[in-house]
Amino acid sequence: MVIRECFQVTGGNSGLTENIIYQNPPKNEQRSVKVYSGATLETTLLGSVDKDTVLNGKQMAVFRAPAIIIVRKGLAGKTKFVEKGIFTINDDAYVITVKEKYSDQINIEWAQKVLPNYADSCITSKGTNATFSKEQFLDMEFSYPPMQEQKEIVSIYSDIYVLKCKMNALDERLEQLDHYSIHGDAICKMNAGKIFDLKGGNSGLTEEVIYWNQPTEEKDAVFVYSSSTDIQTNMGVISKNARINDVPIKIFEGPALILSRNGQAGKAMFIDKGMFTINDHAYVLTVKEEYKKQVCLEWFSCICEKYTKNCVTSKDANGTFNKEIFLKEQIELIDFEMQKNIVEKKRSLHTIHAKLKTFLRILGEIEN
Repeated sequence: MVIRECFQVTGGNSGLTENIIYQNPPKNEQRSVKVYSGATLETTLLGSVDKDTVLNGKQMAVFRAPAIIIVRKGLAGKTKFVEKGIFTINDDAYVITVKEKYSDQINIEWAQKVLPNYADSCITSKGTNATFSKEQFLDMEFSYPPMQEQKEIVSIYSDIYVLKCKMNALDERLEQLDHYSIHGDAICKMNAGKIFDLKGGNSGLTEEVIYWNQPTEEKDAVFVYSSSTDIQTNMGVISKNARINDVPIKIFEGPALILSRNGQAGKAMFIDKGMFTINDHAYVLTVKEEYKKQVCLEWFSCICEKYTKNCVTSKDANGTFNKEIFLKEQIELIDFEMQKNIVEKKRSLHTIHAKLKTFLRILGEIEN
């Protein structure tokens, strides 16, 4: 059989704009109708409208769940299952329902999981201007398993969704924990300038310089960081033999801390090991040799922003980190063994969090 034999595909309301929705708010809760669009996301509802709204002299079309919304253009072919209630859509999408004749043979929620596979071949292009061809879709050959098998598949997806919600909640909790500071009793206070070396980056280290100084061998590659202080968004790699204005570039080695000088002024990123370089939007902080058995730099990276943020000229995007003020800061040091203990706990947290992120990605792939 073909899709048109068992499914009804109905177009949305032409002229159902944000202005119309604004002018026709529901008179009471019983008359309230959710408005979906081509976005097909719960978080991007267009709002609610009165069920008796008139468009171009005609009564607005209202639909009853359970039903599937399929996007006609833009995110063409994307679907959303609407479980219950009444709703409406604009003309950027269609509504798919099971015909009465097949209501006891096809589970609409199961259909929402498989119909995107059919819709993919009915899209004119894969870009943002893609359009879904309703007629081509309706003429596609379609088959379905027994109802019990459909229900079992829906149940599996439901379990995945519940698990994903719980894991997302755990993900948020771990994110919060990562920003907590673990304190201990200070054994002494020391001037930052006494403990740390703070060196500036490379003036003139631009994307163009990086482009023209790519390493010819892997062993010569050096990561380039900037004030974005994000390992995932480094500026790429450059040859350790590169020169700027005929002067060799400054090369640094971890463990080290990168401190943003401007932009995200005072923000810190810990580099555990390996060679790297930076532009002049950041500083590199290291522990002086004589204090390496008293200060664990990775521990300091967890608490340093309570000091560095005090040394920023303003709290907005134009703030600048003042190196001289920072070097006069009094740093509270806790027992060295406790510092290392805190680092171990943080690393364990990061390992668990990374595994959780991987599981969430896998669940997302299964859902899609």
